Amino acid sequence: MTGRGWRWVVAVGVGVLGVLLYGGPVSAHGADAPVAVGYVVRVESVSVPGVSVRAVEGGARLELVNRSGREVVVLGLQGEEFLRVTGDGVAENRRSPTWFSSRTISGSAAGGDAAAAPEWHRIADEPRVRWHDERARELPARSWSVPLLVDQRENGIVRGSIVAAPGPAIGWWWAGGVLGAVGVALLWRWRFALAGVALASGAISGAWVVGSAVLAASPADGVGVQLLARLWALLTAAGVVAAGVLVLFKRVDVVVGIVGACLAVMIGIGDSAVFRYGTLAGPSWGRWGVVAAFAGGIGLAVAGGLRWYQAAGEHENAHAVHVK
Repeated sequence: MTGRGWRWVVAVGVGVLGVLLYGGPVSAHGADAPVAVGYVVRVESVSVPGVSVRAVEGGARLELVNRSGREVVVLGLQGEEFLRVTGDGVAENRRSPTWFSSRTISGSAAGGDAAAAPEWHRIADEPRVRWHDERARELPARSWSVPLLVDQRENGIVRGSIVAAPGPAIGWWWAGGVLGAVGVALLWRWRFALAGVALASGAISGAWVVGSAVLAASPADGVGVQLLARLWALLTAAGVVAAGVLVLFKRVDVVVGIVGACLAVMIGIGDSAVFRYGTLAGPSWGRWGVVAAFAGGIGLAVAGGLRWYQAAGEHENAHAVHVK
């Protein structure tokens, strides 16, 4: 094999290894929300007029909005007062065992005392609250309910069910991502084309991250908290956009390769559950955003490696001619 042929092999290897080796720090989606799940949480009835409940974040949380003008208390797993929602806002009982278990989607945190007097802490100024509730957890074809207490004297209830959600054609999505990556890599000779790919894939990926944060935001943990939870993914998308702008003015092959590998892993692989499960926790177009991150990221990683080795070869040839 000629020296130039070996450079092609090494360049492709650098791109692929860059993607794989960077896979360690992949973080969870949002503030404890999955990017996609294989089921649908349905709310079928709420017995209190003026109170609405829906499943959000792909079923990771329930959201209750109280427009009834009455005090509505969500009762916890042991029948204790857990959340209090009035027209003035929301308070949570931090002595409730359910408050501890609702801190994470797994419900693994323990603590509290159901028999203790409530210790109310105000968390929102509007009558809207979201929380993890293991009563509405992933158990397909099952009914669930959450009891309510209205004005400290009337009982209410939220009823719902959980059903399986058929997944998408996972093979087609991965195939599309691989073909897209090959197409991007074949543009390695054209700097302005790579700049366009970087700008587009970075912008689409950033929109997916921000859109997911907006949909996952709640009164207690707003958009800022959700964006902070996915800070590295957001910075990666921004870095790819910045690299695209930089490529328009100068040759930065190594930078293109690195940010491409980061994008492919942080979002393309990190959020690849959207290819496997039927219910998305983010925007409905999320699969296209993730496939753009995967294809654009791997393609840019390989293209950056190819351009880097081409430049190294030209430098070696120029040096050899100079020596002669």
